[in-house]
Amino acid sequence: MKKSLLPRREFIKQGVCGSMTSLGLLNTLIQLRLTGNAVAQTGAPQNYKALVCLFLFGGNDSYNMLIPTASGEYSNYVASRTNLALPSPGSPNGVLPLTTLNTPGRTFGVNPALEFLQSAYNNEDVAFIANAGTLIEPIPNVAAYNSGNYDLPKALFSHNNQQMEWQTSLPQSLSASTGWAGRMADNLNILNDPNGKVPMSVSLNGNNTLQTGTDVVPYVINESGAVGLTDLNTTVANNARNNTTTSFMDQTYRSVLERAYAEESNNSFDAFADFSAALNSSNITTVFSNTGLAKDLEMVAKTIKSAPNLGHERQIFFVGLGGFDHHSSLLAPHTALLKELDGALASFNAAMHEINMDDDVTLFTCSEFGRTMRSNGLGTDHAWGGNQIVMGGAVKGSRIYGDYPSNLLIGTGLDVGTTGRLLPTTSCDLYFAELAKWFGVSSGDLETILPNINNFYSPTSAAPPLGFLL
Repeated sequence: MKKSLLPRREFIKQGVCGSMTSLGLLNTLIQLRLTGNAVAQTGAPQNYKALVCLFLFGGNDSYNMLIPTASGEYSNYVASRTNLALPSPGSPNGVLPLTTLNTPGRTFGVNPALEFLQSAYNNEDVAFIANAGTLIEPIPNVAAYNSGNYDLPKALFSHNNQQMEWQTSLPQSLSASTGWAGRMADNLNILNDPNGKVPMSVSLNGNNTLQTGTDVVPYVINESGAVGLTDLNTTVANNARNNTTTSFMDQTYRSVLERAYAEESNNSFDAFADFSAALNSSNITTVFSNTGLAKDLEMVAKTIKSAPNLGHERQIFFVGLGGFDHHSSLLAPHTALLKELDGALASFNAAMHEINMDDDVTLFTCSEFGRTMRSNGLGTDHAWGGNQIVMGGAVKGSRIYGDYPSNLLIGTGLDVGTTGRLLPTTSCDLYFAELAKWFGVSSGDLETILPNINNFYSPTSAAPPLGFLL
């Protein structure tokens, strides 16, 4: 017996309207360019560049990632960390020493799990951003923090909220709907093919706020590539189903929501086809390990190589590695995660050299906060300022940017409590401003991307925000 096809209204009702009670989906549909994209701008294409955001979810204990090794500073570190302190350089399983070019009189090392990062740092392909965190305005010291005269980020020390604030760069708000990279993509989308179906922003960590703009939203893929319709294969039954679906999508509808759904569905079909075709011609010989992060970064590398076939001169990627919330046990789990991170970064760096894109791709880490200097027994708790990694051929490496605290003793220096929660000395805005300017955002547009930037840096300044790329 021949199966009857769903009437158009019933198809729309089952496929869409059942979800229309979700305000988020309704807003998304309305945002899906019902009013059309912004009027096309004009401008000469730039050379290809990509940013890869690697978010370390859970709050990376980055003071056991980047460690002071000068005698006095290391002694203070050990006094605060007690049983969680890493052995000194030269000891068994000790901290790996770094050759640092811009910290006269001070020496540093990295966690012994980070053998590749040590080598890449010493070869000037990696830099660290010291003691970075969410800030609305500069807070000069702990007394100022305690005075009540300065605006503080909302919901400090909260995982979800601080993750969101790192992604929006609007720590005064818990309801921002766009991310700083999404706003940047809106600003620079002119550089990509206007007829391309695959957005500038590509996520291997699901939908996220970081890459969400007004016009550009993230294109979500996985380690195997684009995600298409389930059962999109060549059986007779599925061909019939797919033909029926695309037939509905090709209709002209009176309802604005029906039109939006059909338009975006067609775009998603086209994006899947375009992305898959581009990826099929993108082979990389570098061998990546079988960890989740390595496989994700392998797909990022293949997508970067596919950029010309996608019409992209700018790409933004979002990748995540979770598990850093080490309350009950730090040393062994943290070492395992850093080993996974180190191996994945080594392969990604090799792949960028293989395809001659190392100077054009900058990978940077984020994490919602650092951890307390004080051990809670076997782990550490939520804190504030932390250290981040930047990697790429354009990076002015072998350097630590920002102010790494000279005193890590609990209850002194930058500790805003009694557990070693460090007041950030580098705002996220300065970190992101450097990335944005290198990516091509003009000085005049920087405040649109980072609304608080004038509190930390004049966009018209001839000096770079931090100097690790510019």
